[in-house]
Amino acid sequence: MLGSLLLVAGLVLALAAWAFLFRRPPEGIWPRTWFTAGVLSAFAVAAMAATDRLTTVVGPISPVALAAGLGIGAAWLVATHIGHSVLCRLFPGFLDQITDLYSLREGDRVSTMVGPVVAMAVAEELFFRGFVQGRLGLLGAVVVYTLVQVVAGKWALTLAALLGGAVWGGLLWLTDGLLAPVVAHVLWTGALTFVWPLRGCGRRVGAADAAPLADGASCDRSPAPLVVEPDPAG
Repeated sequence: MLGSLLLVAGLVLALAAWAFLFRRPPEGIWPRTWFTAGVLSAFAVAAMAATDRLTTVVGPISPVALAAGLGIGAAWLVATHIGHSVLCRLFPGFLDQITDLYSLREGDRVSTMVGPVVAMAVAEELFFRGFVQGRLGLLGAVVVYTLVQVVAGKWALTLAALLGGAVWGGLLWLTDGLLAPVVAHVLWTGALTFVWPLRGCGRRVGAADAAPLADGASCDRSPAPLVVEPDPAG
């Protein structure tokens, strides 16, 4: 009974958290991310402790789990870039969605973003994999994780949650612990945000095609322009 009540409360909390993050002006997104990550993490830990599942879910802390997280995180990063290059050619609006997501970085320094990006990745794993997957199983957790992203109003983010949720959830199931999915999620999100961002494709240029981020420099979030190549006959 307690577990069911906590699950319902957690789902309401997650929907409210995503509305708080994405349904407000982009200014202040990083302080809101810190706050949201803290609330989700605290709720997940408390709920798992209250149902005597905290130790079980955290699982073993081992080199094997760490290696699995690093390997799968890197592989999923490469797969994401391949998928992006395909989707932005098939669906013109896909690159616009990606550009909008990268535009959340405008005017912010790398040092300001690293903490909340990592904290949110950890919070999502504690909440959706540790807490929700423990109650609903892998499929149920993927469904919940995907539906929560709908609040953001970005189908690209929803698709990423559907596929990424399956990857992170599969890692939890395979390794019997949170270390591997946390490591993989942090690596994937951090690399896409700071190291290897999704760029334009074909003739279209995305926001991440601006100069690389550097600490102390602002992010260029100009919209993705259409680059027209000159006509050789003209």
